[in-house]
Amino acid sequence: MVKNNRLGGILCILGTLMGLIGHYILFLRWYLIGMTAESAEPGCEILLKYIHPALADLGILAAVLMAVSAYGFFLKKNWAFLLSIIGVVIALLSSWFINIPFMAAGLPPVYFPLFFPYLLLFFLMLRLVVIRQWSLVLLALGTGMAYIFCFMNGVSSTSRIITVGAPIFVLVDGLHWFAMAGWAVVTVGILLSPKEWMRVLGLTAGALELAVGIPLAVVTASQLGRFSLFALAPISCLILIVILVWPNLWQRLTGSAE
Repeated sequence: MVKNNRLGGILCILGTLMGLIGHYILFLRWYLIGMTAESAEPGCEILLKYIHPALADLGILAAVLMAVSAYGFFLKKNWAFLLSIIGVVIALLSSWFINIPFMAAGLPPVYFPLFFPYLLLFFLMLRLVVIRQWSLVLLALGTGMAYIFCFMNGVSSTSRIITVGAPIFVLVDGLHWFAMAGWAVVTVGILLSPKEWMRVLGLTAGALELAVGIPLAVVTASQLGRFSLFALAPISCLILIVILVWPNLWQRLTGSAE
């Protein structure tokens, strides 16, 4: 499976250092600033106070997973790639979402300098370490973004329940997390060995997010009078559902025979 264990180990070491140093510096520099900023949308203050440290913890966890992965790569262990991909997927989540409430509070998206290097690391791992075809890499990127967007909707719904308490958020909140978990499994799974059940799981996760995400996006957009970020998850899921149901497209993108 792994074509270049040494490069995999080196990339994971870089990912570890980037995560540990980056999250400590950014969190200690911006946490108190974010907590005291005046947010533009309800619920952002909760995200900046409670979700920010939670995501920083996830980023540190991802760095530790990559450190262990580096050890595995240097010893040429089969589990190293799986652990490294899980670490990179968690790292991308931890460095993406928190930028949204920062920008909503009029602050700079300070975690993008971590997100984009991790995105580059994602591509390097899949093109130079294990040699996956571009179509599969891009499909995994799409399912990974759906995973992040569903997480965004789940977290944001929870914060709105606390601050606004509207019934629509209470109704749909828990189902975003199921959709997120489904896309997380699909993202990691297709990078290891694409299977038909992963396509079915993706269809289920996507349809679930459409069922709860579209009403939420419509309600929040009408309240805000503009495009709602709650729409990102259902939009991405709709695109993925079309890809997954298009005849033979799954086989061509993943290179699978099923």
